[in-house]
Amino acid sequence: MTEKKPRILIVVRPGPLREGVEALLTSVPQIEIVDKLECTSRAVQIAKEQTINILLLEAGLPMNGASRLVAFCRRERPGVRCLVLADTMDQAREARAFGADAVFLKGFPADRFVMTVERLLSDYVKGCC
Repeated sequence: MTEKKPRILIVVRPGPLREGVEALLTSVPQIEIVDKLECTSRAVQIAKEQTINILLLEAGLPMNGASRLVAFCRRERPGVRCLVLADTMDQAREARAFGADAVFLKGFPADRFVMTVERLLSDYVKGCC
């Protein structure tokens, strides 16, 4: 029997932040990165068509993209866990108001980020293994 890997979609603009979170995710056993995007409309399309366990996104995406993606997941894909990376406390509050499961201010401790990803995946792992 083939074990399914937990799947994560990264919606973060290219650059050091995206590279950093991708590097941190390599420490989470057997996680599969579905794609790395900066386009929120493509992210919605993937979330509609594929199984995603975690949506990792950056606050401050154009046209309130992060808030719209979190709201979409709450409405259409309630099993998807949303983790938002925020620049400011205002962005963090907005992400929580829209239903983000976890919010990190940029500059977060790496170990706390990894532990949070593992926690968000724990229901998936318990259910499939």
